[in-house]
Amino acid sequence: MVSPEEIKTKAARKYKDFLRYEIDMLFGKPEESFFPLTIRADTGNVNDDLLQRQKDLQSLIAKSKNKTGSGYALELETVQSRRNGEQTSISRILFETKDDFLSFINENKSYKRFYNAIELVKESHLLSNEKICEWSKSHLNDLLSEPESSHYWSDICLCAEWLNKNQDSKLYIREIPLPVHTKFIEQNSKLIQSLTEKSDSAVSFEDTFGLKTKPCSVRFRSISEKVSLPFSTTNLSECQIPIKDFECLDKEFSDQIKNIFIVENEMVYLTFPKVPNSICIWGHGYTVNSLNNIEWFNSKRIYYFGDLDEHGFDILSSYRRFYSNIQSFCMDNDTWNKYQEYAVEGKKLDGNKIPENLTIDEKAVFTILHNSLKNRIEQERISVKYIKDSLSHII
Repeated sequence: MVSPEEIKTKAARKYKDFLRYEIDMLFGKPEESFFPLTIRADTGNVNDDLLQRQKDLQSLIAKSKNKTGSGYALELETVQSRRNGEQTSISRILFETKDDFLSFINENKSYKRFYNAIELVKESHLLSNEKICEWSKSHLNDLLSEPESSHYWSDICLCAEWLNKNQDSKLYIREIPLPVHTKFIEQNSKLIQSLTEKSDSAVSFEDTFGLKTKPCSVRFRSISEKVSLPFSTTNLSECQIPIKDFECLDKEFSDQIKNIFIVENEMVYLTFPKVPNSICIWGHGYTVNSLNNIEWFNSKRIYYFGDLDEHGFDILSSYRRFYSNIQSFCMDNDTWNKYQEYAVEGKKLDGNKIPENLTIDEKAVFTILHNSLKNRIEQERISVKYIKDSLSHII
């Protein structure tokens, strides 16, 4: 026979269905009444063991609305049993009212938060009633969560209203003149955007509303004895500058560069050997998305040196979409064979995909990695001497 605790668990599973019903009622959509709410459960059999049945039934009745005045109600009937004679049987377990339901599953506070939040959104007039109805159903978890302050939802609506009225402000998020703490908009950007006129925008939050973003930058160093960076009268060897400035470096400097090495690991980048007329760029992951429009790259020899794993080849493939002349460096079968003892288990690409834009030899190495349990050699495992020897074959 079902226990009071099991009834609570079953009832709690109905809570979000109840909230969706409440949303429809709030916005005038006629619905069949949610209450009385029947809970389907094992109500026992009158022919069960008599002593155990009486014990379970007494516990169930003692905690029911029939005795306590709230919570689940039991509809009881008297039936005749061949084995146990006349017995009390449960014909139905139900919640008769909203108050009975909420108090029993301990959701009175969350329901109040839910209701007050929807009322604030309605009063903001950011969305039509029809859209608020849809929005509320898709943001149940947000509406139920305990806010960080009593004016949380007022601040959410205030931010959404400001963004609607001040699109393309060219401000950083922290410069927006609203009485919210500096990280409030960043921490709640998805929720705020969902209440704006541009809720369906697929681009970044900043791009959607014309806000300034932290500029992408590129960190690079000269690995040539005779080529210093064009930002100082001293022999500057390394710097980090905004990508837009990198795109238009002084032609006198870029004309000296013949080779560009993009290196994944920071320490390998810092210790990369000297190569005449060359620079080394710290790639650190999928920064290919920012290094995708460097016009002066097209006249250079470009090499990508990533980890010897599936993601390394995926990054190489991404670079090759923009620079068809890019070559892999130390990502070949010889390197795999020499350093295989250092191989560890690495992450596979989502969907077990094979990257596009790989050469026949690169695809062969990728296949070896893909079929190996230990499928990753971190590039810092590769010695400086091996890198120097590999450079001697290409420069």
